[in-house]
Amino acid sequence: MKAELRDSLEFLFSDSLVADPARRTAALDVARGATAAVHLLVNGLRPRVEIRLGLERAGRPVRGARWFRLVDVPVEVNTGPVGFVEREGERNPHVIRRAPFRVYDAMEPVEGRVTAASATLALRLHLPVPTDARAGRTRYVIVVRSGAGEQRLVLDVQVHPARIPSVGPRSFPYTNWFSVDQMAARHGIKPWSEAHWRMIGRYARLMVHARQNMFWVPLSLIFTRRPSGPELDRQRLRRLVRVFSSAGMHFIEGGHFAHRTGGEWLAKTFDLSVVGLRASSPEGYAALARMARALREEIERNGWRERWVQHVADEPIGENAHDYRLVAGALRKHLPGLPILDATMHEEVAGAVDWWCPQAQEFQKHREFFESQRRLGDRVLFYTCCFPGGPWLNRLLDMELLRPALYGWAAALFRLDGFLHWGLNHYKEDQDPFRQSVVAHGGNNSLPAGDTHIVYPGREGPWSSVRLEAQREGFEDYELLRAMEAERPRAAASILGRVIRGFDDYTKDPRILRAARRDLLRNS
Repeated sequence: MKAELRDSLEFLFSDSLVADPARRTAALDVARGATAAVHLLVNGLRPRVEIRLGLERAGRPVRGARWFRLVDVPVEVNTGPVGFVEREGERNPHVIRRAPFRVYDAMEPVEGRVTAASATLALRLHLPVPTDARAGRTRYVIVVRSGAGEQRLVLDVQVHPARIPSVGPRSFPYTNWFSVDQMAARHGIKPWSEAHWRMIGRYARLMVHARQNMFWVPLSLIFTRRPSGPELDRQRLRRLVRVFSSAGMHFIEGGHFAHRTGGEWLAKTFDLSVVGLRASSPEGYAALARMARALREEIERNGWRERWVQHVADEPIGENAHDYRLVAGALRKHLPGLPILDATMHEEVAGAVDWWCPQAQEFQKHREFFESQRRLGDRVLFYTCCFPGGPWLNRLLDMELLRPALYGWAAALFRLDGFLHWGLNHYKEDQDPFRQSVVAHGGNNSLPAGDTHIVYPGREGPWSSVRLEAQREGFEDYELLRAMEAERPRAAASILGRVIRGFDDYTKDPRILRAARRDLLRNS
């Protein structure tokens, strides 16, 4: 048996090998309220042998450590140079490896014992640092035992006085859209049973661990189509808000009121959610008004006004900007004072959107336009999905694990107001995320590896992923960078510039990020 420590911001693969000589020591710098993390790679195991894991400090067992067995998943096709996946004749030079290959991403919680399934085992160790922890350096010894064999590895953790603020109304706005249907189906639970509500709570707590502080409420979950018109399920709405609020989330995203007619990307009009009427027709307007007024009553009754942001329709473009404006105007009439947030980068909807959310590459390409909207009082978030590919930051499975960690650094660099992604757990109906990462997406397109999800359905609840944890680390860094920028902008700019200059211009070396983070922590 051979074992070594690896940086938690580097992917491991099913064929990864322990170096010669093995890396038997590692050092981490963390803030109070953060999590120290490291990967362990073990080779030379006999299948079905039991591995025992331990953590010691000054010769005594350490409580509170969390162990994970990393589970590898496939990357069947590489991400394309622009987006989606590579097509015939295309080659994306900015991927970490040529597909097909397998990469460790899913994190199965284990209790200090794990059975090897093959000759290679990948593990992850978390050491949560309390917000009131004493600053200073601590040496830990990681013990890996297999039969009579034993490996001892050293982890030095430097806790700095800096403190990561709690997730809440003042933390970086961040949302992953989720599927409550999948939260039931993937765990064999009856929808809306008490077991389902408990499972929703487990997902919510994992999201908050990852620093998510926004949750969406799709209208299909809370409105029912009746002969008399759409009817709001007030009790379900209240319970959804209660579950996610109890986990620590703040912002509530009202679900999209409309979608493209016929599902066609270039459609010029929108149809109303739930009832299916043309949203800008007199009948559609009447239904929209009924739904919006019912929501307004609940928002006012429960004191949610300062928390609520409202979607109109996803990704409006020039072809349907006119209809989008009509629907947005109707919503402003019946939901006055609530900001409108939508994923869009098209100038034609200026004035109809309050919180812009362009794709990362489109923000950078058209930065002056978005800055002009910000000067008019709007906010600007960013999002990624099946775009962008190539060299741009994204959180896909064939990109450096450093890229999602740099989301927070990019947000600090450009002073962006939040981040959105559509895919927390939006597995396709016939997709097993442990066996399939690339899925068809209409026409000749496919969603790239990891786009549909960033958590996995474990046996008793959701499993995190190394991508989700990397993104969490970056958003923790954002909070420190933002605080430094407010007091010492030159120092913040200097640290940022060592790591990132743009969404497509950044370091790919974890050592550079680690060194910059160390200076950030020392000077926070």
